[in-house]
Amino acid sequence: MAVFGDTLRQARAYKGVTLREAERATRINRYHLAALEEENFSALPPLIYQRGIVRNYATYLDLDPNKLLSLFEEASGEKRQPEYGVVVKPLDMPSHWAPNFAIIAFMVVMSAIVFAWLYSAYFAPSEVQTTPTEIVATVTPVDNEKLIVPTNTPKPPTATPKPTNTPAPPTPSPTATPPTDQQASDSTNQIQSTGDQPSANDTQATADTQATSDQQAVDSQNQPDQAPPAGQYSIKITASGADIYINVVADGEVVYDGWLGSGGSTDWFTAAQFSVYTSDGSSTLFTNDRGDEFYMGSDPDSTYSLP
Repeated sequence: MAVFGDTLRQARAYKGVTLREAERATRINRYHLAALEEENFSALPPLIYQRGIVRNYATYLDLDPNKLLSLFEEASGEKRQPEYGVVVKPLDMPSHWAPNFAIIAFMVVMSAIVFAWLYSAYFAPSEVQTTPTEIVATVTPVDNEKLIVPTNTPKPPTATPKPTNTPAPPTPSPTATPPTDQQASDSTNQIQSTGDQPSANDTQATADTQATSDQQAVDSQNQPDQAPPAGQYSIKITASGADIYINVVADGEVVYDGWLGSGGSTDWFTAAQFSVYTSDGSSTLFTNDRGDEFYMGSDPDSTYSLP
C-alpha cells in the first residue's frame, strides 16, 4: 500500500500546485518529486540526498518532516539510527511570595504627588489675573532758544621747524624695457599649446589606474564577502558551457538541488565538508574562497567530495 506516495500526492493536490511549480519553489528536480510520489526510489540520488529531498518537500507541502521521513523509511526499507535523549525530572521549588509594603507605600505617595500636580496645573482656577498695561509714547517739545549749535572754529596753524641737514633725494634706478606686442603674443601662444597637450606620463598613469580597478573588480567577484571560519572553506559552482543538474550537501544538509543554466553560478556555500552530485562533470566549474577555479572530473552523473 503506497501510503508514502499517496500522502505526497494528496498534499500537493490540496495545495493546488503542479510538479513544475513545486520544482521552481523547492529547487528540486520534478522528476525526483514524481519518483517520490510513485515510490520509485531507484530513480533518486543516493540515500543521503533522498532524506534531504524528502525533508524539503515535506516542509513545502506543510507536512511534518519527521513523520514523513518515517513513512519514507517504511516504504523504502531504509532504517535510521534511533535518537536518544536525556530526561531530566523537573525540580519542585517552593514559592515564597510576600508583598513589599515599603514599595506599595512609595507608589501611593508618588501617585498622590502626581495627581496633585496635574490638578493644580490643568484643573485649578487661576486666581491672579494680569491687566495689560497700555504704553503711551510722549513727545516733549524743545525750546528753540535753548538749542546750542556747535560752530567749526578753525585753529591757527602751527609752525613745524625744518631740520638743518636735509638728506638728498634717492637716485631713480633704471627701469626694464617693456616687451613688444609680438613677443607677448608668442609667449601666450606657447603657454596655451603647452597646457592643452597632456604629458605621456599622465596618460600612462591613468591607464595603469584603470587596469588596477578592473582587476580588483574581477577579484572581488571571485571571492566571498567574508573569510570562512577556521576549519571551513567556501565554494561556488558555475555551469561552464552547458546546463547541468547539481545537488550540493554541506555538512550533511542539502543547500542546493536543481538545474543550473549555462553561464549561471550558485551562491557561496561555507562548510567543512561538501558532497556535490553533478549530471556533467566536464561542465561543472568549482571556485574556492582563494579565487582558484578548477574541475573535479569530466564524467557524467558523478559525485565529488570536497576536500
